[in-house]
Amino acid sequence: MTSAVEVTPHTVLVVEDHPFQRRLLARLLTALGVVRVIEAEDGAQALELLDAATEPVDLVITDLDMPNVDGMALMRQIGQHAPQTDIVVLSSVDRDLLSAVQWLAREQRIALLAVLEKPLTAPALRAALRRPARGARVARPTPLPVLSIDDIAAGIAAGQFESFLQPKVLLADGRLAGGEALARWRHPRLGHVPPAAFIDTIEHSPLVEPFSLAIVESAAWAVRWLHESGLPGHIAINASPAWLDQPSMADRLSQAVGRLGLPVERLAIEVTESVANSNLAAALENLARLRLRGFKLSVDDFGTGFSSLGRLVSSPFRELKFDRSFITGIEPGTPRWMVVEAVIALAHKLGLQTVAEGIETQAEWQLLKDAGCEYAQGYFIAKPMARDDFMAWARARRAGERAATAAIELSRA
Repeated sequence: MTSAVEVTPHTVLVVEDHPFQRRLLARLLTALGVVRVIEAEDGAQALELLDAATEPVDLVITDLDMPNVDGMALMRQIGQHAPQTDIVVLSSVDRDLLSAVQWLAREQRIALLAVLEKPLTAPALRAALRRPARGARVARPTPLPVLSIDDIAAGIAAGQFESFLQPKVLLADGRLAGGEALARWRHPRLGHVPPAAFIDTIEHSPLVEPFSLAIVESAAWAVRWLHESGLPGHIAINASPAWLDQPSMADRLSQAVGRLGLPVERLAIEVTESVANSNLAAALENLARLRLRGFKLSVDDFGTGFSSLGRLVSSPFRELKFDRSFITGIEPGTPRWMVVEAVIALAHKLGLQTVAEGIETQAEWQLLKDAGCEYAQGYFIAKPMARDDFMAWARARRAGERAATAAIELSRA
């Protein structure tokens, strides 16, 4: 992650329907070195000013509760039409609503720098202005290539899809606990094609089974290597709801694993929570059969599918993975944190292990560890890696663990 560098924005648009508070904020910004401050009394006027601006507006500071166009509508419009513009929300509403606004911003990919509570102080505003320098900011995504069913089928037949591995570790001590196989497409003409360009097409086509089996085959090396190296843990493979709907799914997967000679106890099958909204009877039959045959089953992206706890209790899962939207930027005392704490406690009572996806900071690691979460994935640990890189990373990790253990034993001698 790129660390924040304090770069004072040149032009700031203040959107506030109370004149006194608007002028006070403008004075604070000027005192902090902002060259140009523009003022708007509501979201509608702000949109007009942004549309008519002859030079870029670097930052918008907006209230939430305003007449005509409120702060949330303004944020959505900016996210759609000027995603390079940073936003700071300033409001006196309760913390639960502010937390919901933060979540909304993430879902809509809005560049929300901070959410500040009124009354505003100069130190809080100064901290909110900490922003990545323009040269270090994330570039706007390039358009996804348009690929047909025939293109994807040809890629599967040619063996162009492969598995990258993202390590999974124990939160207690950082030891390797396996990894998750993530599909990548090395296209001969387009290079690396991102999953967003093909996953949705596959999910709604007859290719879902051949694609899934191709990913199992491409991840076989990781399962064998982990097992033969004497390293702990599982390799997790994602199973789509569309594949789980097929009555033959468990048999076809079991046959593939047997043909590849893989130790079934080293495989985990990850299923998104949305499986509860598909053909539940067929999915549960497949999941139960897989569990009988020794596969470990995991609920992936927990918290995004709004499934009932009753369905979770009645399903044969042994692991629950929190979606990264719960984890990113989590802070103690917030509603998100209280939900995560409660779900971890409930999972333990149900005999489920828990995994936190998307950990990106030491603070997030420590919070989840203190709450009793067992496992972690995320860029704070490592990004998804190709075969050789994953093996080198795992060896280095194990060597570091052995060195640390030896140092502890020597200190005790």
